[in-house]
Amino acid sequence: MAYTAHQIEKHTIVTRLSVSIYKMSERQLLNLLDVFEQSIAKSGGDLGEPLVLHPHGHDKGVRRQMIIARLFILIKQMDKDSLLDCLRLLDHPELRWVREFPRLDCYLLVDFAADGKAYRGIIRDISAGGVFIETNEQFKPGQNLALCYTLPEPEPNASLPLKVKGRVTRVFPNGIGVQYDSITHYQQDIINTLIQRGR
Repeated sequence: MAYTAHQIEKHTIVTRLSVSIYKMSERQLLNLLDVFEQSIAKSGGDLGEPLVLHPHGHDKGVRRQMIIARLFILIKQMDKDSLLDCLRLLDHPELRWVREFPRLDCYLLVDFAADGKAYRGIIRDISAGGVFIETNEQFKPGQNLALCYTLPEPEPNASLPLKVKGRVTRVFPNGIGVQYDSITHYQQDIINTLIQRGR
């Protein structure tokens, strides 16, 4: 059975989220649960039976397992984008790595423009959320970029040009981290296919 790029991404998010959930305190778990329930309620989803926790009715271990079980029931009915939207609302350090897209080390030439100037650099890693461009040029966080680069295709002598818009999110001595601002589902699927193939 073939999985879509969105199913693969959701599986990655849920796997990472599972690791983080078991490290979180009960208060953090309840915050996460509240955000998930609000998101599903807004979208008209089925919340099922509410979780009832009696202050003195369960020991701490049982309470924790009940909260975690409830979280996974809700996670199952959420799509990838809903999950990411919910996780962006929470600033807990344990959740930052969950939000990151799977990355692939690579070496791709990229032409890009910022503030009316044209540049050329090298993409050293790529994800469906953005790229790291190796460059000696100076940029500032928040700068808008227009990128054009070519992805290799499985067939010999085939290639696929991609044009995307993004912005600088991080600046390093040897380059910049760029997050896509606009990317189509088709482009995202192509990048994810490349990443899965390269792993």
